[in-house]
Amino acid sequence: MSDVLTVHEIWKSKRIYWIVTYKTLLKYISKDYKHIFKPIIKGTKSGKRYFVKEENLNNFIEMFETNKLSE
Repeated sequence: MSDVLTVHEIWKSKRIYWIVTYKTLLKYISKDYKHIFKPIIKGTKSGKRYFVKEENLNNFIEMFETNKLSE
């Protein structure tokens, strides 16, 4: 099984280096690129937490760096 990261861990690690704010990263994961990140969602409303598999994070970074996000 691959590692699962929280949005906060992804943000702190600066692996998606072009994102400066936590809120932007959350928007990427929960709305804009949901189909790539495939987040695991726990809780509801203000208690909602997002978890992302490391392989999905790596796929997103690779797609960004090879200009394939708009396809």
